[in-house]
Amino acid sequence: MNFVKTTILGGALFLVPVAILAIVLGKAYQIMMLVAQPMSGWVPIDAVGGIALANLLALAAIILSCFFAGLLARGERAKAVYRSLDRRMTSIPGYAFVKAMTEDVHPGLESGGNFIPVISRFDDNAQISFEIERTPDGQVVVYLPGAPNPWSGSVVLLDQERVQKLDQSASDVIRSIRSLGRGAAKYGKPDPDR
Repeated sequence: MNFVKTTILGGALFLVPVAILAIVLGKAYQIMMLVAQPMSGWVPIDAVGGIALANLLALAAIILSCFFAGLLARGERAKAVYRSLDRRMTSIPGYAFVKAMTEDVHPGLESGGNFIPVISRFDDNAQISFEIERTPDGQVVVYLPGAPNPWSGSVVLLDQERVQKLDQSASDVIRSIRSLGRGAAKYGKPDPDR
């Protein structure tokens, strides 16, 4: 029962950004249709390839808006606003995981507090985990995710000699954790010299 409950919760947290994106795009489409319908009357063509000209104009306007928003997001002021919002959003459960997965899709995003996949070595074992940050005295703050639910786990402080970075993306590591370690053999034995 606990597995079912945590899986449903994990699925809900995964679907929240998708639902928000769908709602935002739906509203943007409705607004653009209000602008595009009168404009389509100026053109003698009613449809292109069976698609109403107003629909094509609305979609083109959404794509152009996203492009210009992306250009604005590259500015220093927008990056400062993004970092400020990002720090506030980390208190929302699951936000950091969703952010880590979307950064893998778009690596150019600013990453404040990114999840860095690592192997954390203990006395007689090692665990796939995520480096969160480093303390001024040289220790590493590490998140140890649970399996199959990476949304819950624990946080530990380790000496940096016990932490080895992985050449894997956060989403690959999360997929491996969700499948109870399947595919983790490619991470190999931790190298004490790294």
